[in-house]
Amino acid sequence: MPDTAKLSDFAFINPATDTNGTAAEALVAFIPMAAVAEGGGWRSTESRPLTEGRRGYTLFQRGDVIVAKITPCFENGKVALLSDLETDFGLGSTEFHVLRAKAGHDPLFIYHWTRHPAFLRAGEASMTGSAGQRRVPAGFFERFEIARITGAPQGLIADILDAIDDAVFETDTVIEKLRTVHLGIIDDLLTRGLSDDNSPREPSDLVETKVGPRPLTWTVENLRRFVSGAEYGTNLSLGDSSTGIPVLRMNNIQDGEFDLADMKYAPAHAVDRFRLQRNDVLFNRTNSWEHVGKAAIWRRDEPGPAFASYLVRLHCGDALLPEFLHLWLNWAPVQRAIRQFATPGVQQVNINPTNLRRALIAVPDTLDEQRVIIERVNGVAAAIEDHRRERAKLSSLREGLRDDLLTGRKPVVAIREAAE
Repeated sequence: MPDTAKLSDFAFINPATDTNGTAAEALVAFIPMAAVAEGGGWRSTESRPLTEGRRGYTLFQRGDVIVAKITPCFENGKVALLSDLETDFGLGSTEFHVLRAKAGHDPLFIYHWTRHPAFLRAGEASMTGSAGQRRVPAGFFERFEIARITGAPQGLIADILDAIDDAVFETDTVIEKLRTVHLGIIDDLLTRGLSDDNSPREPSDLVETKVGPRPLTWTVENLRRFVSGAEYGTNLSLGDSSTGIPVLRMNNIQDGEFDLADMKYAPAHAVDRFRLQRNDVLFNRTNSWEHVGKAAIWRRDEPGPAFASYLVRLHCGDALLPEFLHLWLNWAPVQRAIRQFATPGVQQVNINPTNLRRALIAVPDTLDEQRVIIERVNGVAAAIEDHRRERAKLSSLREGLRDDLLTGRKPVVAIREAAE
């Protein structure tokens, strides 16, 4: 392990910036706090006259590292390297500290240190001020110690961590594009469906219905025609002991899927009849206005958890596939439509299952068309999930390498040779 040195040995802390030679009225880049991303990076197209720097804005120059000082921005990793600043100088929020690399030190190396969990934990612990207005003092940067890594290894470390950052960013870009495709496919398939050759129907093949243009071969009726009943979950008091059966609550449905990370439990004999079976659809009848109405489906062959009374199990008839119901319930236009049935409670709203079954649904008359629609949508969803898993691996690799390299635990040359 290398010796340590203070961060201030590597960078000037909130240095004075010499703007001589630049006209006071010259427009320079302006970076508000909102323009800095959590986890690092920035994007801003704003500009301000340089003279406004005298009014209390933070002044910096190209190549500086800016670090949010106020809670919760600091804890959320709002830091940025300004190597791509469009102007020689810039202005920003007064809630930034400025780090400027000293001669012989790499700004990118310093930037990666400001994203290290140890740096963020220590900075949070050093905060002063009252709740909601706590700030990291400038003295923290004077005292914080990092590994004494100098010369070429700084650049090698920065290059490796940058390459992983790029891979994470590219994966995020692919995921976002696939999400857009996914939403577009759902919109198309739930309004146009598929013709006999499995291509989307043309708009000219649709007829006007109570829910807008739909295929002539689809049935538009109240949901109660296709959902024969609804079953409330258990109202037993739940505990933390894992000796019983896990019980799903409203927070266990996220983005149309079950999240099993935070579960409560109930005695097996009392809730066995509430356990989920394959293709069971749960509907969240009670929640905040923003979250009421979300739904998920149990896709596993083995019996699943039980479910609590704020959730309702919907029973499909023979003409509606549970997967199609799940897709329809989570479709944004349907989410908006079913909220018209919500009745206010003390702090939450409720959608009674009887009222839910009054909602209009357009259903393909054949189960085959429903299946193909589901397969198309699930195919894109699977691709998104594959990329999310890849991103998780990259993120884990990044955190491990960041710690090994920045602390000097593993020499950068050894890691680079192993990679080659």
